[in-house]
Amino acid sequence: MADGYKTAYGLEVSAGRLVLVRAVRRGAAQTALVAASGSEESRRALQALAREVEAGTAALAVCAPAAQTVIRRLQAPFASLPKAEKVWASLLDVELPFPVEGAACSYGAGRIENGGTVAVAAAIRKSDLAAFDEACRAAGFDPTHCDAEALALWDQHIAEAPPARAGMPRAVVWLGADHVTVARGRGADFLAAHVLRASPLAETSGGPQAFGSLWAGRARQILVAHLAEAGGAEMDLWWAGPGAEDEAQLIRLRQGLPAEIAFRHETHRSPASFLARALARRAAEDAGVNFKTGDRTHPALRRVQDRDLKRAYLGVVAAALLVLALNYGEAILHRHRAESLQRQLTAAAQAIAGENIPRGQESLLVERAISRRDEETQPFRNALEADGMEGRLARALAEAGALGIEISRLALSPVALSIEGSAASIQAIEGLSERLRGQGWTVQSDSPGLTPEGRPQFILKGAVVHEG
Repeated sequence: MADGYKTAYGLEVSAGRLVLVRAVRRGAAQTALVAASGSEESRRALQALAREVEAGTAALAVCAPAAQTVIRRLQAPFASLPKAEKVWASLLDVELPFPVEGAACSYGAGRIENGGTVAVAAAIRKSDLAAFDEACRAAGFDPTHCDAEALALWDQHIAEAPPARAGMPRAVVWLGADHVTVARGRGADFLAAHVLRASPLAETSGGPQAFGSLWAGRARQILVAHLAEAGGAEMDLWWAGPGAEDEAQLIRLRQGLPAEIAFRHETHRSPASFLARALARRAAEDAGVNFKTGDRTHPALRRVQDRDLKRAYLGVVAAALLVLALNYGEAILHRHRAESLQRQLTAAAQAIAGENIPRGQESLLVERAISRRDEETQPFRNALEADGMEGRLARALAEAGALGIEISRLALSPVALSIEGSAASIQAIEGLSERLRGQGWTVQSDSPGLTPEGRPQFILKGAVVHEG
């Protein structure tokens, strides 16, 4: 809820009648009181309300006088919200009948439309706002929020009667005790507002007939222009306000509407409390205009805002402390995990390389220990081979015997072979070389000459082939 409030009230006082509506978080607005404005019941209700406002537990919203409030739809000629926000005051100054510097202004959220930026602005003279605020206090209540009537009516109208068609022209007519407000738009989009400083409920010299004539002329002017702006040939027209409770009066007002326009008429539920419902809901959701800002901010609202700001700061501090605590805890967890892995690594390295393993040298010392162990165990592994040195010697002798080769000297190790002798022919020597290669030796041969018998002599040297 807005500004930390759990409860918001909407108050309308006109023609001697007080309407008070209460709204709570995530709940529907409920009428709290409808009574004569000077009655004892109203006085007690306003006193109780003042205590809630002063304690900062409830917001109180009213609307500024409609006849003194200017509502304009502004359009900046560029599609940039930051740029548009800088020129809203200048654009509104052109539209106002008084200097913008002397006005309390509110600008709605802008949106991009047709290559430009559009926003709705509301303004009232600061002197008129001060006089209205003083009148409220004189009447026994001091509001925290001062909304714009036409915008509140349109917002509540869309909330209670969402448009079925986005481009359908529609309008809501508020029949107040001393004025009539017409808020019009297309679909959910607000376009403009018009205020008639007369009402069928007000006692005038001409009576209802005088208002009927005024209404027929102004309604034609407003609604025909609305259709031309919004497009279309038909319109949804909704009625609200204390004057909408009289069906006979509504029939007379409908008869004064332009005959060439096709209207679909509807009346909002509980029309007399419609505006107060709008004020309470908008204050509760922080969705409405509040002219009472800056130097005009209600003291109770300022205290609530300061309290919320402190809570926000404390929330940020708490979040920062939580993040620091989580980071610290994670760092400790990582350190414990790293220490555990280091202990496991050291133990594994010691099992292979022995004691006294410096930290960071585990891999190097283990590799050296494995290499050293490989050299030390080579004789045992050779002895355990299924083939063995004897097998290799036997195969070399068998190959030489099969080729008729006489061996005068033979040396054999696990990795080297050397044979010296003579053969019946060079082909026999080459055959022996090929057969030894087939057994996994790389062989080089040399011939020192012939024996006295004329046989070719040879020297063969071989090495074990290492695959990969």
